[in-house]
Order: sequence, then structure tokens, then C-alpha cells
Amino acid sequence: MLDSLRRNASGWVAKVLIGLLALSFAVWGIADIFTGFGGDTVAKVGDEKIDAVSFQRELSSEMNQFSRQLGQPMTLDQARQFGIDRAALSRLISLAALDGATSDLGLRVGDEAVGINITSDPDLQGGFGRFDRDLFRQALRQNGITEERFVEQRRNFMARNQLIAAVQAGVAAPDALIDVVTRFQEETRVAGYIILPPSLAGDIGEPDEETVAKFYEAGAAAFRLPETRDFSIMVLEPEDVTHTMAISDEALEAAYEQRRGEYDVPERREVQQITFATEDAAGEALAALRGGETVETIARGLGLTMKDVDLGKVTHNEMLAPELADAAFALESGGYSEPVQGPLGWSILHVTAIEQGKPSTFEGVKEELRAAVELELAREQIYDIQNTIEDARAGGEPLADVAKRYNLTIRSISGVTADGKTRSGDAVELPDLPDLLKTVYENEPGEQVPPLDSGEDGYYWVEVDAVTPPELPPLDSLRDRVVTIWKNEKRAAALEALAAGLAERGNKGESFDKIAGEYGRSVLTMPGFQRYASNDTFSRAAVTKLFATREGGFTYGPVGLGDSLVLMQVKEIRAPKLDKDGEEYKKAAADVRDSLEADMLQTFVVGYQQELGVEVNNALLRQLTSTDTGQ
Repeated sequence: MLDSLRRNASGWVAKVLIGLLALSFAVWGIADIFTGFGGDTVAKVGDEKIDAVSFQRELSSEMNQFSRQLGQPMTLDQARQFGIDRAALSRLISLAALDGATSDLGLRVGDEAVGINITSDPDLQGGFGRFDRDLFRQALRQNGITEERFVEQRRNFMARNQLIAAVQAGVAAPDALIDVVTRFQEETRVAGYIILPPSLAGDIGEPDEETVAKFYEAGAAAFRLPETRDFSIMVLEPEDVTHTMAISDEALEAAYEQRRGEYDVPERREVQQITFATEDAAGEALAALRGGETVETIARGLGLTMKDVDLGKVTHNEMLAPELADAAFALESGGYSEPVQGPLGWSILHVTAIEQGKPSTFEGVKEELRAAVELELAREQIYDIQNTIEDARAGGEPLADVAKRYNLTIRSISGVTADGKTRSGDAVELPDLPDLLKTVYENEPGEQVPPLDSGEDGYYWVEVDAVTPPELPPLDSLRDRVVTIWKNEKRAAALEALAAGLAERGNKGESFDKIAGEYGRSVLTMPGFQRYASNDTFSRAAVTKLFATREGGFTYGPVGLGDSLVLMQVKEIRAPKLDKDGEEYKKAAADVRDSLEADMLQTFVVGYQQELGVEVNNALLRQLTSTDTGQ
């Protein structure tokens, strides 16, 4: 969430910055690196420090992103293997270099601009498209950051964007470079071709027993059946024990009184907020407003529009700060507040309409509240319940008996490989539990596996019931399959040799029509094929070889679908007509310009890193990325 909070509403600068930070991986490796400083500072760029909390947050964010891409949780060991820890630190070092540059250049963003940026951030807006202070506070709590710290980070981020815009200003893509890129991307080729089916390889014949045996032994790994495991799972979630939570009506009424704000429809007000740098400026504006001046005129004088000052219909909790909310909700409709000091400056609040709230009733929300309280109590007691289950298991009680006592279900799954399939390669439907197969394959039958986090405020238990080790079936049971694979490989090799020979003949000057006629085929024409195209006839590999062949030359490659090969001759190379007003040319120009801007920005950051000096606390870095719990 914090990454989302950091995004600037305009977006494009952030995208360029992300690209830069990705490219800057290992840049700090060429700078001065020291290991002699302590504390919680992971790295320094000049006077800018990167603390352990910031590094761990960035690393966690990167690991979560990779986990989503992989479709499974990523361990810290895997993160180190992929270099994610160093990539995360590289990005933070690049950001620190930009912060150092903004400080050197005296770039600073004012309170008013920061306030507008925060309140207009879509990630901080509720269901009605308005700033939601509760959502804001929730995000701050989740990320362990204070409001003041967040405002300062947003201010720094906006200053970086100003610097980036200045560095990239005036970057132009040379026409000659755009022309080269466009010609490469838009070039088309016309080719003659024939299909060479596997049948042209001729009769392969039957292998003798010695050949079959040798092929079987050489390819034993391909025929070996993988290890499989049978296991049982028991899951305990809060929802499984809510029925055991006894709540009296008196306790429910007390809970209602504590939470009735969650069920009441709150009062909403249409509020306009104008923020000024000083109290005096706010006072002068207030006098003008009470004298008949309009909010729009005052806003225009500050370089703002009504969209910038109109908060829309908001509740008390949706205001940016309590002091601002108190002032706005103390006004009559149409009234103006006295200047109020908030976190972003001095503000005048103007209420244009009031929508009265609607209180809830206990009877109206009783059952909804009961379900919510039962679930909360279950969540509070789930840890004690799992401890009780563990005590029973330690005493020798079978998992099946534990499940019966707590009215839980045990699911048994058989014959699963380490990658979640059957031996025949079919996918096995497994419950979505973190590290399930990893746990199954790290333990043996009879071992008591500790409970694991289910990912849903609960726990799950695994028992490995049986292990079927990998095995190589006897040749007699696989002979037909072995012979089929041997024939296919021989046939493919013979067809490859035939295609290579025909291409060589063509390149020596023989007519394509003559070559095709020998096999009872006519040369077909593929008109206007582009470099990155493919279809059932022309695979990407075949198209790549076609575009690497001279005009008039022959080549071959696999078809897009099937086991055939396609023999091709480049009949014509067509250079594109460059229409500088066309969309393709404009897109190429934009891509080239973006690349140049990224290069310019990367060069700037690298230069500042070298000028300011980079220090990395390798001892602390190793400690933060170590999986050795003994450290």
C-alpha cells in the first residue's frame, strides 16, 4: 500500500523513475563501499541515510511482487538467489541520490501543493471518490509510519519529480535514429515456401533390441516415474469455531454501544477548503469572502481551480485532520470558518450543504453484529484452540480423533508429485495453503509436523501418510513408448537433414520450383510478413531465420503447429514507407524518446552517486537477509 501512496497522480514521471531504478541495479557496486559503520543504517548516499526498516519494507514489497508473478510464496533464500535484495537496495540508493540532488539544488515543494496532491490521490479516496481519512490512517498503521513522516516523504517524492522533469526537459529523438528503429520494426518480407511433412523422412524401420535397450538406458531420466506422496490435511479457521462462541444479549448490546458509529449513517457535508501558506493570507481571504467575494475568485488568485478546493460530500472522519473536521462540522450551511491551522497550512472551510445522518438501532443490526463479534472472539481464541490440539497430538491422539472432537474435516490426497501433479502429468486440485507441498516433501511418514499458518487467521496440520519413491519401470512395460520416441527422434533428424540439404541446393542457385517439383509440391507465397509475426505455418523461430536471410536466399525452420518443417526463400525485402504523421512512426518516436530520457536520468543518478559517495553496511545487510535463526 505504501508504494501506492507514494505514487504521484500524474503517473508518467513515476513510470520513468521505476524504469531508472530497475536499470540502476548494481550501479552502487562501482562506488565506495565501507563496512565500518553500525547502528540501523543499511546504506548512506552522502548525507542521506537508508535505515533497516526502509530496506526491509522495500525488500518485502519486491518479494511480494515476485511471489504474485510466480504464483507461490518466495523465500528469503530465493530472493537472494534472484538478487532481489540487492535490487531493492539499489532502488533505495538511487532514490537517496535523487534526494541528495534535490537538496543540493534547493528544490522544495510547498505545503499547499503537497496537500492537494495527497487529498487528490486515488489510493486515498473512498467509494465516493473523495479523500477518506480513515483509509489514510489505516494505510499509515499498516506501514508503521506517522502522518508527519508520510507528508515529508510525499514532499520529497514531488521534489524528485520536479528534478526528473528538469533533467529530461528538451530531450529529443533524432530523426535518423527513429528512421532506423521504424524500418527495423516495420520491415516486411515476401517469401516462397513449401511444407516438408515428417513423412518425407521416409521409413525409419524398426530398431533391434540392442538399440532399444541402449536408448532406454540413455534416456532413463525421461522414463523414470517421479516420487509421489500421500498426505492428510486438517484446517482450523475462525469460521470453524464461531458456533461455539456464546454471546449474551447484554454483551451484544454493550458491543453495539461501543460500535454504533460503524452502523450509524454519518452526517455528510459539502465542504470547500482553501489552504494558505500563512495565517495572515488566510485572514485577508476570509475578510474578502465575508465581504462578498466568491470562493472561485479566491482560488483562482492562488492558481487553483474549484476542483482543487472542493472536497465534495464528506464525513467528519474523511477530512484530512481532526482540527479541520471540527471546524467544518461546527459551521452552519453557507458559513465560513476562521483560519484553521492543519498539517498542510492555514485553511478556510466553507460548507455549502448539510446532509443529516441517520442513527442505527440495536434490533436492526443485531444479527449482523452477532456474526461479527462471534468471528472476532473466534479469532482471539483460535491460538488457544490450536495449542489444545497440539497438546492432544503430543499426548498421542491421532489427527482423525482431534478432527472429530472439534467437528473439523480431514482431507486425504494421494499420489502427488513435488510439483502438484500425478505421475501421468495431470494437475492435482490442492487447497490454497501456504507452503503445503513444500511441507509435505520436507517431512516423512510418522513425523509430527507443527501447525502452519493457513493465511486466513487460522492454522492447518499435515500428516504424511505414505511415500512412493521414484522408480524406473522395466523396459518390457515401456517398450512401445521407447520405440515410438526413438522413431520420432530419428524421423526429426532425417527431416532436418533433408531441409538443410534442400536449403543448401537453393542457395547454390537451383530453382525453388524445381526443388518443390521433386516432391510434387508447388511453391506457395507468404506476402508481407513482419518480423515479430507468427502463425500455424510459420513459427517465431522460422520467422527469425527468415529475417536473418539475404534476399533470394533459402532457409528453413519449424512450422508453428505440428512436426513439419517449412522450407523458405526470401523473394523480396520491403522497406517501410516512413509516414512521419502516421501513428506507427509517432509511437516509435515516443519509444525512442522515452529510452533517451531514461538513459539521461540514469546517467544523472549514477553521476550523483559517484559524487556523493555510497557506503553500504554489509554486516547489517547480511544480518537482515540471513535465514540463519541462530544469528
